Amino acid sequence: MEIKYIFIAAALLLATPSMAQNKADKQDRERREKLSDNEMSDNLASKKARPLAPDAVTREFLYSVSPENPYHVCNPTVVTLSNDPSDLPDYGSRHMFLFYVDPESYVKESANRDLEKELKADGKLGWEGRTYSPNIQGYAVLNLADTKLPSGLIRGVVKMVLGKNIPSLNFADNDHSLRNAWKMPDVNNKFVLMFVTKDGDMVFYRESPMSDEDKELMYSTIQQYR
Repeated sequence: MEIKYIFIAAALLLATPSMAQNKADKQDRERREKLSDNEMSDNLASKKARPLAPDAVTREFLYSVSPENPYHVCNPTVVTLSNDPSDLPDYGSRHMFLFYVDPESYVKESANRDLEKELKADGKLGWEGRTYSPNIQGYAVLNLADTKLPSGLIRGVVKMVLGKNIPSLNFADNDHSLRNAWKMPDVNNKFVLMFVTKDGDMVFYRESPMSDEDKELMYSTIQQYR
């Protein structure tokens, strides 16, 4: 599993805040916020806080999931980097290591970038690493519903940098589809890591920053499915 590719595009966003803060972008955001969802489905007005799914589970419950206490989740509808509807292709056939990332969280929190470096180093070790296995596929889902950065720009940068093949491992969530399908709590400004088995069972959930104990639990959980 090539963990490093999942984070390349997010790393580029480190240069984005200055762009987002200039006057032109501010005016553009203000203009977009006045548009209705019917006029522009992928606009910042749609990225304001939305109600959680009915019977949303608590963060405490998600932190308690494990191989012994799994939480079954469906295959959500997300979008490709070309903004076309899609599901998660390996759902039901391979285990999935999922990163549900608000781009602004990555930019603001150094702990996320430290975790990225650790996972990239682990991925380079191949079979000796603790996250690599042909039975496991890594996916990044960009949480564009909660970011103030222009969604089109983010998707375009990811596609440009990752080329023709790797984007198939990266998706976006324009409207909290994944959050609501899995009845998750608020994920605004969150960098979420999840492990979902091929049976559709979530057996690990954490939000960065992660403690050393959280990391060891993540690695030990993944080891059981390699």
